Amino acid sequence: MNQPHEESEEERVWRVLSEAGLIDIPPDEFAERIKEAKHVVIGRLGELLELTTDTQERESAAISLATLRKLERTVSRGGGQSSD
Repeated sequence: MNQPHEESEEERVWRVLSEAGLIDIPPDEFAERIKEAKHVVIGRLGELLELTTDTQERESAAISLATLRKLERTVSRGGGQSSD
């Protein structure tokens, strides 16, 4: 019997970025789009905490928020890329 495919961390990150509309956007818009995505995730997480007991969706939203925060820090540091 085949087990369902479990999403890897890398797949999860790409999914979050894609859902947030952060793939293939102009670099000068990236920071603002991250803020918008964080706002949406925080709002949904607040709803989930008040209205449901669906821990899987809450956990997914929390992971998405943490990923966006890491991405935001990376962007604010200039992407961590060297100037070589």
